[in-house]
Amino acid sequence: MASQPSPGNSKLTRLPNGTTYDSVLMEPKQDKAYLLFLHGFPNSSYDWRHQISFFADLGYGVVAPDLLGYGGTDKPSQLEPYKLKPMSNDIIGLLDYHGIKEVIGVGHDCYKPPYDNFDVDVINNLTQRQYGYPIFGYWHFFNTPEAADIMTSRYIESSTTIMFPANTDIWLEYLCPPGGIRDYYEKGITGPLPDWILESEMETYKQIFSPDNGGYRGGLNRYKAQMANLNFVDEKAVPFDRRHTDKPSLLVVCTKDYVGIPSMQEESTRAFANDLVVENLDCGHWVQLEKAKEVSEILKSFIEERLLKA
Repeated sequence: MASQPSPGNSKLTRLPNGTTYDSVLMEPKQDKAYLLFLHGFPNSSYDWRHQISFFADLGYGVVAPDLLGYGGTDKPSQLEPYKLKPMSNDIIGLLDYHGIKEVIGVGHDCYKPPYDNFDVDVINNLTQRQYGYPIFGYWHFFNTPEAADIMTSRYIESSTTIMFPANTDIWLEYLCPPGGIRDYYEKGITGPLPDWILESEMETYKQIFSPDNGGYRGGLNRYKAQMANLNFVDEKAVPFDRRHTDKPSLLVVCTKDYVGIPSMQEESTRAFANDLVVENLDCGHWVQLEKAKEVSEILKSFIEERLLKA
């Protein structure tokens, strides 16, 4: 599946622990840096197709894996492999396998460990008070045994249009409120494509999450692992002085992202990033797709002016 964002540059890598990752791998030209692109849910390396071509044309090296449970990478059925620490170790192992010693990390849907028991209801109650609506109502549905089958086999058209809506206001009605997304599927709602995704690109997304390729089951396992608090022990073991970074960091927030609320994202990121630059874009959640050119230029400016000159 990593062949989709960059045909001819995908590679299957079997790590020492036996897990196979499918990744876009492109060597840098001259002394350019490697960029590591990490996607979120429900995605694959295909989400970074615009940035991959942009930075490859500039001579940067690229590592863009399909993360565990997605695309052409293994999709274990157990929840333990989807803990943050083993998944992070997999990425380190992938870089080590290919002799890549240093990368500039770029992520979407990045996650900041709470270093405490995770309770989605606490978060929903907090955002209801502060912002007028719960942001993670859909997590309870994702945690059910039937969610993967509903999303993959029975309502694939509904899945692609709720995840990539033409109007993100639909998330306030069907994604954020508890019970909303189940209601959405039961009604069999579909909608038009946003103008930043071509019909052919949507067909690629459907192929990535087709039943023959494991559907949404692997991606949902990360939510289930989090809901089961499987990360708690690992997170509590991190020393306090290792929970922050002095490296220059960039956060791009989106005014119409009703799950990643800009002020909330900035507050949580400043808690661990001591040197943070924040950029605001007027768009929804899928910033690297909806504002592909702007994101690429923002990244380029930050990398060349803040990171490589540091």
